[in-house]
This record gives sequence, C-alpha cells and structure tokens, in this order.
Amino acid sequence: MKVTHFIAVAGLVIASSAVFTSCIRRDDDYNNTNPNNNNNNYNHGNHTTNTTDTVYDEQFNGVDNSLWTFTNATDSAYSSITNDTFQYVDYSVILSNMTVVNTGINTQNNFTVSARIKSNNIMGLVFGASSSSNGYAFYIDTVGNYSLYAEGSGSTASTVIIPSTQDSLYSVKHNWNVLELDQTNGTWTGYINGTQVFSMAARSMGGNSFGFKVLPQTIGYANYLIVKND
Repeated sequence: MKVTHFIAVAGLVIASSAVFTSCIRRDDDYNNTNPNNNNNNYNHGNHTTNTTDTVYDEQFNGVDNSLWTFTNATDSAYSSITNDTFQYVDYSVILSNMTVVNTGINTQNNFTVSARIKSNNIMGLVFGASSSSNGYAFYIDTVGNYSLYAEGSGSTASTVIIPSTQDSLYSVKHNWNVLELDQTNGTWTGYINGTQVFSMAARSMGGNSFGFKVLPQTIGYANYLIVKND
C-alpha cells in the first residue's frame, strides 16, 4: 500500500521532557534545517520475518521486496537502491519526503530500531508510523546535531519533542552515523554510534511502520534498517 500526503508547513511547538546525556556507552551492536513539515509520505505494506529477535532486517543489497524505490517527478524526489545503499533524494524547495515500510513488529512491546545513515543536509529515522499517523523521527544533520519530532499526520504538521541539540563528541560530521532508538519498559533511549544521547518517557505509537525522512534539498543515504524485539 502506498499513501501520499500533502500538507502545509506549520510552526514549531517546543515541548520536551527528555533527559539528555552525553557519556553513557551502549556496548551492543550540514547545516541544520528544522524538520517541521510532513508533506509526501510513502507507506508500504510489505515486511519479512527473519529470526525470533530480528523482525525486520533490510540491508539494501538485493531485490527491493519492500518497495523502497519510487520516482515522483512532480515533487522532484526519488529513491533507489544501488551498491548496498538506499539513496533518498528530495530536490524540492519546500516539500519533505518520508518513506516507511510495515515491519510487523508489535510497537506496544519492547523493541529496538537502528539504521546507518548520512546526508548532505538532514535525514531522519522514522518509527511507529501507520496509515493514519506519520509516527516519530530521530534526525541527525551533517554537523552532528540531532533532534526528535512527532511527525503528525496528513493534516497535522510535525512538532518538536527534542529540539536540535549538538552532539559533536559522538557523531561523525559529514559522514555515516548509526542512529538507534530503544523502547524498554515505557522508556525511549536514543543512541548515536552506540552512545546514549537522550532518554525520555515513551509516547504512544499508532503503527509498526519504520523508515526514513529527508527534508527539502537533501540527498540522503542508508545502508541498513534493523528492527528487533528487545
């Protein structure tokens, strides 16, 4: 199933109850633009189950079974899979793009999602989306600033949960970074390259779709997306 939404850009609402940290290590496994617009969103229904713990494992190194790729000439956006990498391009001036797939995981339980991404502007890891909700996005920009947003719906703009926050110690500027979101016992914990950068009370999620969002004038890349029972 493919769902596309077009909505207007709205102002930011800053409301964060997060607790920030910068020195807790997890042993397993650009110029910032405010990501406050959810415009073109692609929600696909396919998923694969691999092991008991790993619910969805996309390495972008084979056939596109989850329908990640698309072309939208009107929006000046497209995506492709080449050389073990998912490329997500949005050349538009005002419209952002989000693509998610149904992973099959139960987001009411404990889970972990991780992805390795980079971009020339700002790109987000999306989690908890559904056909009626765009879920949440954990963003990082080219200079290592991160943020967390509630992505609203087709008629409701994104709102900030954690504003843009500098993480120059643990993120890699202008290169690949691993983002991870862990939900355990009602708590969300965010990691960049294995180091905890925030912890907060978990919010409700409407679905089990996960994926990526890029802002206007962004070329983004990902080389895996893994969702596990925690």
